Amino acid sequence: MKSVAPGLIFLAIVAHTASAQAPTLDDFALGFSVRDEKRGGVWELNLPEAVYRKAVRTDLGDIRVFNNAGEIVPHVLRHPGSKRGQVPQPLPVPFYPLITRNEQERQRQSTRITTDEEGTLIDTVRTAASSGGPGYTSAYVLDTSELENPPVSLELTWKSPRDLDFVASVDVVAGDDLSRWSTLAQSATLAHLRSDGKLLIHNKIDLPPLKARYLRISWPETLSEIVLTDVTANFRALAKPPPVHWLELSGRRNVEDEDVIEFDSQGHWPADRARLNFPSSNSAARVRISSASERDGEWRTRHSGLSYSIVREGKSLTSEPVSFTLTSDRYWQVRSLNRDHPWGSELPTLSLGWIPHVLTFVAEGDPPYTVAFGNVAAAATESPVSTLLEGIDSDQARGLIVAVTPSAIFELGGESRLRHPEEPFPIKTLLLWVVLLGGVVMLAWIVRSLYRQMSPRSR
Repeated sequence: MKSVAPGLIFLAIVAHTASAQAPTLDDFALGFSVRDEKRGGVWELNLPEAVYRKAVRTDLGDIRVFNNAGEIVPHVLRHPGSKRGQVPQPLPVPFYPLITRNEQERQRQSTRITTDEEGTLIDTVRTAASSGGPGYTSAYVLDTSELENPPVSLELTWKSPRDLDFVASVDVVAGDDLSRWSTLAQSATLAHLRSDGKLLIHNKIDLPPLKARYLRISWPETLSEIVLTDVTANFRALAKPPPVHWLELSGRRNVEDEDVIEFDSQGHWPADRARLNFPSSNSAARVRISSASERDGEWRTRHSGLSYSIVREGKSLTSEPVSFTLTSDRYWQVRSLNRDHPWGSELPTLSLGWIPHVLTFVAEGDPPYTVAFGNVAAAATESPVSTLLEGIDSDQARGLIVAVTPSAIFELGGESRLRHPEEPFPIKTLLLWVVLLGGVVMLAWIVRSLYRQMSPRSR
C-alpha cells in the first residue's frame, strides 16, 4: 500500500502542472501582429473590429499578447469611454430681439447697439427711414462674451400665443464687434409638431466650437408669433472624446410578438449609444430598446422614448442617438409602444455606437508581438500593467508609451478554438468501471466461498 501513495502523488503533480501550463498561440483562433522600430517600453493600440466578432468572453478575457519567442507578456485593456473628461454645466445666454416691420425696411434699417465698457451687450434698437406699422422680430443677438468655453450647441425655449405647429430654418452667425459676422450654422431646423397625442420639439442648434463675443440667430417672418424665452449654451467635454464607430444591424420580427424586432450583433461590441433608422421618411414611434447577453437571458431596458424621421416643408428632422450605460450584450430588441399601428412591412434598422478598447502591453522580449484572441477555454488574467499606468503622468507617458498599428488578421488555431471540444469516448472511465465491477464480482465470489466453507453442511 505504501508503494502506491508516491505514484498517486506523482500523477497528481503531473496533472496539476499540465493544467497550469500557459496557453500557446495555437490555442487561439485568430491573431494579428504589431511591430515598431521605436522600441518603447509600453505599446498601445485600439482593438480592431475582428476582436469583438470572435472573442468568446464578453470581458475580452480570452486575449493574450505573445512576443517573438512565444512568451506571454503582461497587458491591460481599458475603455476610453469612461475617460471622456468632465462636461461643463449648460449655461443660460442673455439675448436681445431685433425688430423689423417689412422686408424693404429691413434692407434700409440700421441697428443701434449699446454695450458697457467691457463689451457686454446692454440693449439693441433698430431704426429705419420709415416708421409706423407693427413690427416683428427678425433676429436675436446673443451675448456670449461671459462664456469661458465656446458652445457646441444652443437649446432654445419659446412660446406661442396659439401654440402653433411649425418647421422653420434659421442661420447662426458669430462676431466680435457686432458689424462683421461669420457663418456658424446654415439652415438649422427648428420644429414644434403634434401628432396622435405626441409632441415633437426640435430646439437644438449644433455649432462648431468657435469662440466669439456675440452670436446672432436669424428669425424668419414665419416665426413672427413665436417668442424666444430662453437660450441655453451646451459645451463639449474638456477632453476630446474618441471617435464613435457605428454598427448597423438588420432585424427580424419576433414570431410570437409582432411589436418586437430582434437583432443579433454577432459579437460583443462595447456599445453605449444607439439610433433607430426608419426605412422611410415621416415615421415616428415610441419605442423601448433592450439588450441581453443571451437570447434566452435577462433583458435589460436601455432606452424608452420617441424615435422619428420626418420631412416637412423641405426640412429633415431625425431623432438624436440615445445614450446608455456601456454594455457588451450581443442580442437586442426594439419594441414598438404604439399599439394602434406597430411596425409596417419594411422594418427599421438599429445602429449601435461603440468605441474600441485600448490594448496596452509591456514590450518584453523581441518583436514582432502577436495579439491572439478567441479561446473558449481561456480565463481572465490579472495584470500589473494597470498599476504601472496609474503611476504615469501625461508627460512620462509621451516618452514611454508607443502607439502602434495592428496588421491584418490571420489564423492561428482556427475556428475550432471558439467551440468546446467534443467529449472523447471515455475509455479510461469505462475500464475503471469494468475493474470496479470485476472487483465487486470477485469479492462476492470470495464471500460465497467462505460462507460455503463455514456452513454446517460442509462439515
